[in-house]
Amino acid sequence: MRFQVSVQAGQEGEYVATCDQLEAQGRGLSVTAALDRLRDEIRYRVELCPCSGIDEDLIDLEIS
Repeated sequence: MRFQVSVQAGQEGEYVATCDQLEAQGRGLSVTAALDRLRDEIRYRVELCPCSGIDEDLIDLEIS
């Protein structure tokens, strides 16, 4: 699954990664941390059941 995301610097020195397609955000003190949190949020939203276990490799973030 490929998702278009954008990353911007926030007001408090944090970074905000956003996926408009799912209206999801991830925040972190680095770009990597923000993307990791966004990836976790996307995985949570697309899982049919928490026990289905969607692998991290199946979620591809394309930064625009």
